[in-house]
Amino acid sequence: MTTPTIDTHVRLDAHPHHSSAVTAVLTGSQAHIAHVGLEADNWCVVAKNTLVLARIDHEEPYWAQ
Repeated sequence: MTTPTIDTHVRLDAHPHHSSAVTAVLTGSQAHIAHVGLEADNWCVVAKNTLVLARIDHEEPYWAQ
């Protein structure tokens, strides 16, 4: 018996304007699976299949380097 694969792709990239943020673009027929997981981990939805995770606190300059 073959295990079915999940048709989901997550492309992570640095945010174009904020060095301490990461974007995730989700594609595939089952992208909602990754979407739910990222939202549960405090990623912010900015478009239908695009989420952003940003670090904004007093340590941001340290981690941005």
